[in-house]
Amino acid sequence: MGDEPIIELRGVGAHRGGFQILREVSFSLAEGATTVFMGGAGSGKSTLLKAAAGIVVPDEGAVFFRGKDLSRMSRAEELEFHRRSGFVFQDAALWANQSLYDNLALPLRLHEHGLSAAEVGRAVARVAELVGYSEELKARPSELSTGERRLIGLARALVLDPELLFMDEPAAYLDETSAERVFEIIASLGARRRSVAIVSGSSEIAHRFADSLGVLKAGRLLAFGSYAEAVRWDDPAIRVVTGRLRARKGPVQGDAALSAWADALAGSLGEEAPPAPARPPDRAAGERSEAEAPPGPADSGGSDQGGPAADIDEEGR
Repeated sequence: MGDEPIIELRGVGAHRGGFQILREVSFSLAEGATTVFMGGAGSGKSTLLKAAAGIVVPDEGAVFFRGKDLSRMSRAEELEFHRRSGFVFQDAALWANQSLYDNLALPLRLHEHGLSAAEVGRAVARVAELVGYSEELKARPSELSTGERRLIGLARALVLDPELLFMDEPAAYLDETSAERVFEIIASLGARRRSVAIVSGSSEIAHRFADSLGVLKAGRLLAFGSYAEAVRWDDPAIRVVTGRLRARKGPVQGDAALSAWADALAGSLGEEAPPAPARPPDRAAGERSEAEAPPGPADSGGSDQGGPAADIDEEGR
């Protein structure tokens, strides 16, 4: 990891509908590290993640990508930042009027103009395989279960093989097999030295993947430090969130097959890559099911109705 943080927030504040969602938040994300943010409902976690990703513009303070203020970037610099980063939305944020294939191809068409249709097709096929989705890509988002939409949302965030990935509750509404698939992908991203920022209420995700951990309450960052430090925090206000964290016995290991698939995905962006290895039988995605979880944001008129720009932040309600 380099000395300069990949993302840094300095005194960031954000308001919505007359309410202050974030209050003077400052922290930095280390290059090649996985950082998990935890907190209760309404603590500002999703807004924090979107501010760090340049999706929400803060009302106070500044966000920096490798030392460059996002608000002072040129249009070309902003596009390059978004090409290097990916965002997994809590409600998938798929374009309802486009097929799954076109949703997955959109980042490639936006940022990689030199790719041929065949190259785009290879990258789309590989990223769908990476997340364990093997159904028809001609379908529309409305034809999918909540869990399937989330897998496609994850695939879209990964299609450019980003060096920086933001994930908002990545395992919510997934069956156990698909959730484990997501966990393997997160581990593989860490093994490939990708920088990952995750918002999650799950102590399991924090235990398995966090190099650093932050705790939010009422829009304030109460604590931020290494995972080993987080396990020892004894402030009662923080322990409400971190009380189930436990010390690790060993380092997080990435899945070798998934790392190979990810390398094949990266290789497909402009050149023919070696075939991806066959997926182990016990890694297959779960069966499609509309009853796999309670209805999520995407089922109640979220951004699947209009696309990523329509994504609504649950934290500010």
